[in-house]
Amino acid sequence: MLGIKLKNNKKFNEEREKKLDVNKKSYNINIIAIIVMFILSILICSLYPTIKNMAKQGDNVRSPYESISLLENIHEFSYVLYKDVLEKEKGQALTYDQVYIKENTDKTDVDYNLVVEQIKTTLNEWSGMSQDDLKNLNYLVLDKDGKKVKTNTNNNLDSLLAEGTENASNIENLNKIYDWYMVVNFDEKGVIEVKNVHGAYGYNVRNSFSNFSMKEKANIQGDSVKFNPIVNTTFVYAIPKDLKYSDFISKKANLLENNVNFNAVVLYVMMVFASILILSLVVPYKKGKEVFGIKSVLKIPFEINCFIFGCTAFFSAVGSGAAIFFTLDSRLVKKLLDFNINTRLDTVFTDVINIGMWIVIIYLIFVGAMLLKHIFTIGIVKYFKENLLIIKILRLIKKFLSKVINYVAHIDLTEKSNKFIIKVIGLNLIIMSIFCMFWFLGVFLSFIYSIVLFYLLRKYYTGIKNKFGILLDATNKIAEGNLDVQIQEDLGVFNPFKEEVERIQMGFKNAVDEEVKSQKMKTELISNVSHDLKTPLTSIITYIDLLKDENINEEDRKSYIDTLDKKSQRLKFLIEDLFEVSKATSGNVNLNLVNVDIVELMRQIEIELEDKIKKSGLIFRNNFPENKSILQLDSQKTFRIFENLLSNISKYAMKNSRVYIDILEKEESVEITLKNMSAVEIDFAPLDIVERFERGDKSRNTEGSGLGLAIAKSFVELQGGNFNIDIDGDLFKVIIEFKR
Repeated sequence: MLGIKLKNNKKFNEEREKKLDVNKKSYNINIIAIIVMFILSILICSLYPTIKNMAKQGDNVRSPYESISLLENIHEFSYVLYKDVLEKEKGQALTYDQVYIKENTDKTDVDYNLVVEQIKTTLNEWSGMSQDDLKNLNYLVLDKDGKKVKTNTNNNLDSLLAEGTENASNIENLNKIYDWYMVVNFDEKGVIEVKNVHGAYGYNVRNSFSNFSMKEKANIQGDSVKFNPIVNTTFVYAIPKDLKYSDFISKKANLLENNVNFNAVVLYVMMVFASILILSLVVPYKKGKEVFGIKSVLKIPFEINCFIFGCTAFFSAVGSGAAIFFTLDSRLVKKLLDFNINTRLDTVFTDVINIGMWIVIIYLIFVGAMLLKHIFTIGIVKYFKENLLIIKILRLIKKFLSKVINYVAHIDLTEKSNKFIIKVIGLNLIIMSIFCMFWFLGVFLSFIYSIVLFYLLRKYYTGIKNKFGILLDATNKIAEGNLDVQIQEDLGVFNPFKEEVERIQMGFKNAVDEEVKSQKMKTELISNVSHDLKTPLTSIITYIDLLKDENINEEDRKSYIDTLDKKSQRLKFLIEDLFEVSKATSGNVNLNLVNVDIVELMRQIEIELEDKIKKSGLIFRNNFPENKSILQLDSQKTFRIFENLLSNISKYAMKNSRVYIDILEKEESVEITLKNMSAVEIDFAPLDIVERFERGDKSRNTEGSGLGLAIAKSFVELQGGNFNIDIDGDLFKVIIEFKR
């Protein structure tokens, strides 16, 4: 026992020493990391003067007097000064609307008074602005004759208008006095010409000063009121080196000393970021992941890391760039603290802020580099499988949906569903509570919402159950034989099943009707066959009994035998017709297709049936094509078709009437039409007459099996043709069409 205890203590001590050793290594790595980040931060901050020199030497450093806002203020001031020019010219005081609105403007226009007020308000604002923001601006105004109208300086600004070398000394003196000046001339059409620009890039000044519209600046809508431009006036504007007043001009000029090219700052920041990233990637992964916080970051889902690093990268880039810019501009502390402090404290605060900022940025870049190394170390596919938040969410959703679907699939709608609904509502309540756990009112509203949701779901679920009951009741009635049941209600989600049940119901009805019809046909078939077979068979039996009499003479014997022959032939033909129609109906017929001339075949049949035709007194009118009409048909079956049709005509057509037979050739088929007037009134449907044992003579006074048209129709359809019957009053028409 003592040995086991000593062994366990030894093992515990080894694990403890190992853990302490790991902690010591991690501690050392973190100390080194902090020192390195601190040194790098100081090194980066020490390079600020270099970036300032680079920025000031850049081509993009612009004069503060190229400022668009400053030039717009000066242009607005020109409209204020131009009023003085016109007042001196006309010798009377003028209002701004009299100066700038054309005299021929319709003063009754609805917009006129509004525009007048806008002009007065805007120009008065510009006048006040010039007194506050342009105190340091020297100006000279000359009329169209070059005479001075107004000026606020004794310096010879008119020297800028003179030409020639003798004026060079005057301009040189002005250059010593002024940092910036320009000459603006408005011609008789109001076209602006900016010239003699000093202290700024002339192209920029001309573009900014010329792109000005009083109408737009005064926010005047519509075109009903026309404006006068500034014409025939020259303005000379100048800003002295010695700025006596604090105004908008002095603020712009003060920026000149510390003017830094922001593009150069951005380039410097990008270079620093890239350098830090490269140095971070050089650090071994096993050592780097021991830095504080990194192991925790590696466990965070990839999407959240992307969001965090995306935001930090953006704010780090913008923040560091702004910090460098304002540091070089000596305004960092003032921007952050919004008050001025003494120079020494300002320097200390600035250094602390910059060093702290760069320590944070270096750490974030290092963490990002370790995350990249981690991804490639364990494998991209494996990392995404384990760390993609969307995959984890999809797995949870899949698992949840599988359970829900499995549960729903086994729900019996005939049973109570309260338990299932309560579970769903309980889950919904938990979710809503999580969403608003920090807001008590939200939890209360979630509870109320859940009660309402339970009521609505219960109502909806009950509705589904009732609709299912209606559907189930209808199917039970159909199963019991009630095929006339109708479902009038809207069954919602069960409407597709309702439609299917109605289709099944209709199918059952059709099947029953077909069965009834079939039974009726079977009964009629048996009756007709019995009658048609019994008649000749009875005659045969009768005459056989007569022949048994030994006392009959030879003449009667021959007559009886002749009658027996006719009746037996009649019985034979009837049986053959039965076999023919049976085979045709079942499709068990072999076709021997050959080239058949329909025209010649029809003529041949008319010749063979000539005796019957003459006996009936019918007059045949043939409308046949002159040439042969050749088709691929079975000659025997086709002969039987036309023989049956002509036999029917000779039996049932009106005596001494005309029969029309037309053979019409079409591009893709040949159409044969047979027309005759019926001897008796036609009181049957076209589809009924082609049924087996159906006869046009219901009294059965004529010979025939009632199979002629059925056989003809079957033989036509077996050969790919169409057989149709058309009845118009007592006109009976048969139309046969064979494809070529």
